[in-house]
Parts: sequence; C-alpha cells; structure tokens
Amino acid sequence: MAASSSDVGDGGQLTSTMINDMKEKIGQELEAVSVVVQDISGDGRHVSIDVVSPVFEGKSSMNRQRMVYKAIWQELQGAVHAVDAMTTKTPTEAGVGQQPRQ
Repeated sequence: MAASSSDVGDGGQLTSTMINDMKEKIGQELEAVSVVVQDISGDGRHVSIDVVSPVFEGKSSMNRQRMVYKAIWQELQGAVHAVDAMTTKTPTEAGVGQQPRQ
C-alpha cells in the first residue's frame, strides 16, 4: 500500500511511513541506539516495539515503557490500537558495543 499524506491507509491501516515516523520519534526522544517497530497484526493496529537506549540506565521497566509511550503518544491516538509487546534495554543489557571478554 502506498503511503498517504495522512499516514493511515484504508480501514485505518498503519503505513510504512507512520512506522518510520514512530521509529524516528522514539530514536530522537530517547537517544536510541536501536529501534525496531513491527506491525504484528498485519493491519497496523497492533505493533511490537524494541528499543535500546542509554537513557534507560537506572530506570525501572515501567518507567522505560512510559518513556516510549510518551514519544509516540500521537500515533497511539490514531491508527495504532495497541502495543502488544515492548522490550526496553540499555546498551549494556543488549550487549551493544561491548567487547568480548578475554
């Protein structure tokens, strides 16, 4: 489906443009090293989100999720019905940028 100016296709479907916008917002807001947003329902109404960010350091899982929701609040008011799965990790927890131990 081609992206429209409203970013929502026929039947309220989430387009690749809106998914990319969500990735960008999360990445910028949370200084993320990695962001993955996947349409898990096939119609864009349910997504999974995986974020790796240094700003999560020292934050509880609940607070990390709140930070992600805040970054994409606008999208959650429209085409996206629910975030069915969310993983939030620091770079250390994700093993990003770590050298193997010798």
